[in-house]
Amino acid sequence: MRRLVESWIEAEKYYYDNTQAQAIAHLNKRLKLRISHSRLSEWRRGKYCPSAKALSEMLWRTLPWTLGKAGLKVTDVQQNQIDISLWRFKGEGDQRTRYIL
Repeated sequence: MRRLVESWIEAEKYYYDNTQAQAIAHLNKRLKLRISHSRLSEWRRGKYCPSAKALSEMLWRTLPWTLGKAGLKVTDVQQNQIDISLWRFKGEGDQRTRYIL
């Protein structure tokens, strides 16, 4: 999981233009957690593993950046198929809500 944590940090920086502090704040707000910079450092070193909820959110945020970095152009229809293969949703269209696994 260390690699996903590293990729998430890179995606937040280069795809979303977020600092590490902003990335942590987003994760905390979305998951209603209190992740600290030191906890993130422990994840990066492999001392601890993020929760399944945190890993799911990291993957969600990292996937578009990773596909783009690999040179893959994904249509909205393709992205939707990827999304529903990995996550569960309630509702449709703009009203769609992603469940945190």
